[in-house]
Amino acid sequence: MPRRRHSPAGAELRDNAGGARPCAGDSTTRLNALRRVVGVAFLSGIALSPGLWFPAARTFPCAPLAVTLPRAAVTPVEYLISVLLAAALAALVIARRPAPYLTVALGALLPLALLDQTRLQPWVYQYLLLLTVLTLTGVWAGGAPASDRALRLSQLVVAALYFWSGVQKLNFTFAHETLPILLAPLQNILVATRVPPGALALGIALAEAFIGCGLLIRRTRGLCVWLAVAMHILIVGLLMARGYNSVVWAWNAALAVVVVVLFRRSEATPWRLFVSRAGSGAAARLAQAVAVACALLPVLSFWGWWDAYLSGALYSGNTAVAVVRVDRRVFEKLPETAKRQVFTTTSGELMLPLLEWGMADLNVPPYPEARVYRQVAREVCKLAENESQVELITKGRPAVLDGSYRVTRRSCSQLGMSAPGGP
Repeated sequence: MPRRRHSPAGAELRDNAGGARPCAGDSTTRLNALRRVVGVAFLSGIALSPGLWFPAARTFPCAPLAVTLPRAAVTPVEYLISVLLAAALAALVIARRPAPYLTVALGALLPLALLDQTRLQPWVYQYLLLLTVLTLTGVWAGGAPASDRALRLSQLVVAALYFWSGVQKLNFTFAHETLPILLAPLQNILVATRVPPGALALGIALAEAFIGCGLLIRRTRGLCVWLAVAMHILIVGLLMARGYNSVVWAWNAALAVVVVVLFRRSEATPWRLFVSRAGSGAAARLAQAVAVACALLPVLSFWGWWDAYLSGALYSGNTAVAVVRVDRRVFEKLPETAKRQVFTTTSGELMLPLLEWGMADLNVPPYPEARVYRQVAREVCKLAENESQVELITKGRPAVLDGSYRVTRRSCSQLGMSAPGGP
């Protein structure tokens, strides 16, 4: 009986343990498509939120991560870096050899995020992680091992987003406040079906978490790819019906494409990375550490030790919100964009909601962390003559089971500021 010969192509499809792996050509093709999708999607996000990146006309205060620098000195630098980022992303879409542009895009994005945490939106964070993986693994210089590793790490990054986004929605506030607002265009249909809001919210949250897990398992991958695509089509439709947060429209459209690119008919799974260290240098191991960290650290967000927007919490109902109480004299000094968002309570107090101000000015919500709200409120305090004229009121993250929350109130002096006319 003649011996069966194995072709080189067939040998390339097997690893040392006998398991299937994608051929290098397939991995490289997928990663080329991925970097083009990320480039186009990121440029779309920048175009839809220009004030966030080119801040000369913005009124919503910046929230630097470390040191606050004079705006007159920082703004020209931000313009220059943002132009550099946009140029690198454009080159990333069309270049045959994208490695230098990956490095430039990543090098530009990091200082922009440090200069203003508001830029670290969930979509920016995901693009940042994917760019980091592609840069550190050296995909277009490292051959088959690098392509294989980059594909698997990118899959882990995307799957983790779905999983934690679903887990973050397992709470009372999502079921009874956030979800009804999102599904308002379908209200008549929902009333006719008589589905309890709690059951519907639980089903949505578990389905999204299932997508995240199922994308990593070959047996369920095909189903989860199409579930994810259908979910994004529905989300875009609902947001467009409300005319709300157009940046997220672009992100959801990009995610639908990214899921197809990374997972459809792919035999790759991230698990092999943890049993084989073949061909992994220091940069590749760092890329692996980044991807694993982004997949695990969101669990800390439930104790306040990891930021909500780095944990898939957008539209989860699981974030803190804040308003700034101002008196009439401070109100008159506010920018026009901020003035239009101010509402009057039943007791006659003037409240400036930071979410609405951010959306109106930048087309993105503020970064929902207490430290950022304090930084924004300090800028408003600069308009006050005494500390009683401004007060930051923060509604903490709601409790999971009943939606209860803690309200904190801080005056300008408690925020570490003295009003210009104060002591």
